[in-house]
Amino acid sequence: MSNENNSEKEKEKETFLSMLKDGFSKFQKNLEEQSRKNVENWEEAKGKVGNFFKKMTNNWNKQVQEWGDDIEKIQEQNKADWEAKKQQIRADMEKWQENARQDWKDGVKAWNRGVYKGIFMFLIILIILLGGLFVIVYLFTMVMSVVP
Repeated sequence: MSNENNSEKEKEKETFLSMLKDGFSKFQKNLEEQSRKNVENWEEAKGKVGNFFKKMTNNWNKQVQEWGDDIEKIQEQNKADWEAKKQQIRADMEKWQENARQDWKDGVKAWNRGVYKGIFMFLIILIILLGGLFVIVYLFTMVMSVVP
């Protein structure tokens, strides 16, 4: 009996050992399968993350380019507006100067006309007064020569 017990115990041990081996190999296979899946998932996730960052970089570069283009357009527009305003101010200044010159010329002409008219009127009045004075002096001398 002891042989039988020993053989049964050995069988149990072998069965137990084979179960342990089977369990260990299943565990090892599952672990290897899980590791392989994790590596595949890691590669897939790595590709997705790489694509995400690539897309974000492209979007960022596009946005920066759009902003740069917008800034250039605004600068060109501001430069054109500045030049237009500068030209407008220059034209207004030249127009004002021309109007001031013309007003000065017109004022001088009016002043000269007034001066000439005043001189002419003075001469006419002077001639009339002198003529009247000569007539009075003539009459006075005639009256004085008649009166002894």
